[in-house]
Amino acid sequence: MTKSHCLPVVCLVFLGLAAGCSKATIPKPVPLTEAHQKFLKICREEQKLNIFLHPLQQTLWIYLPQRENLVGLVATSEGPQKSETFKEQPVVKYLDSAYANRRFLITYDIRPDKNYTQAPGTKLDYLPLYHKISRQIMTAISQNYLDTADAPSFFVTIIFDILNGIEIENILYLDDLKWVMSAGSMPQEEFIKRILYEIRGKKEWIGDSEGQHLAYNEITMPEFLARQIAKRINFKYQQSSFPPSNDVRREILTIVAETIKNYNFTDFNYIELRDLNGTNETVLPSELQQLP
Repeated sequence: MTKSHCLPVVCLVFLGLAAGCSKATIPKPVPLTEAHQKFLKICREEQKLNIFLHPLQQTLWIYLPQRENLVGLVATSEGPQKSETFKEQPVVKYLDSAYANRRFLITYDIRPDKNYTQAPGTKLDYLPLYHKISRQIMTAISQNYLDTADAPSFFVTIIFDILNGIEIENILYLDDLKWVMSAGSMPQEEFIKRILYEIRGKKEWIGDSEGQHLAYNEITMPEFLARQIAKRINFKYQQSSFPPSNDVRREILTIVAETIKNYNFTDFNYIELRDLNGTNETVLPSELQQLP
């Protein structure tokens, strides 16, 4: 969580992905357990965070409204740049990953494109306040839930800019935190890949101090893996120190195989790859097992 991630401008508004537009039946909250009450006390009294909790059976929703900006323009170390020389490399034009009916559906448009260096010396990024709050909440979770028998499997943290209607969602799987905290054998970059984050905004949300616009649903492992697959694909094509090859199909399947192997997930019949450039195919688990 402490690593900075550059945010493209288009990430700022996801009106169609609003958390409040889910039509699924919303599970009823469960009573605050002793562990939840202790977590609430740590955050409010020790960390001075005015959080609200919405606990479900396997998912704890954490809502934290703020009256300060969470993202903004920051200067880059490179400064303004412009060059007529280009690099042709594969670019993610569209990407979606979902799980339904015991299959992962990955829809994408990834193709080579010319990339010119043309930058004003600024970028959108998370501001220090967001990083500070994220660290505080992660610390409180690790202090309170690592050895709790009835701890939830997933933690959804919504840090919300109440003045501008912009929220940052983070989803953490508790076993990932246990692994990195106890054994210390998980590289920091791998741990960051496993935490899902998304930024959304809508004017109608402005002033929501209690999280009433959210649809509090249980996070399931298939949903979590589908979203993590999309995150890993984006990371490979946008941030990785090891650039992807020109074989888009193999790159995607390698990421899918790695992700489901990390969690020993077998509850699926096949992978459906839908390339918006015209191809659609089914890939069986046996082919994934042959990938390195």
